[in-house]
Amino acid sequence: MTLSQRFRKLDTVKFAFGKQNEFAEIFAIESDACSMFAPNFGLGIPSNLSSENQIRGVFNIISQQNGIFLFNISGVDLLKARKGFTTFDEAADNNQITEWELFMILSNKDYLKSCTFHNGKVKFKKRILWKSIMM
Repeated sequence: MTLSQRFRKLDTVKFAFGKQNEFAEIFAIESDACSMFAPNFGLGIPSNLSSENQIRGVFNIISQQNGIFLFNISGVDLLKARKGFTTFDEAADNNQITEWELFMILSNKDYLKSCTFHNGKVKFKKRILWKSIMM
């Protein structure tokens, strides 16, 4: 059974984060997860909000519904995400919105608890993953 098939079996609302590439949208669909590829993020988020507020809306809705975040770390600058950003615009101006999203998850224990990290094929244990970038 593939990772996306395993995620699909989870009976909760899911949101897939990750760098935009040819596999990201397919993975989200196969996992039955909402994503940036769906209109209004698949969550009814108003399109007239700023990009930052749309993403903050994702975090709020998924949290309110006790959902989970599926975060593909492939291609993500983990050290930059851990270091963080002063503003959303700092991330947006440097094509690092995915790193900002990860920074938001790492900065909120409830988001972190609701997050599963993977690379599209393998699910990672959080403590091993973060110990590796803390060195």
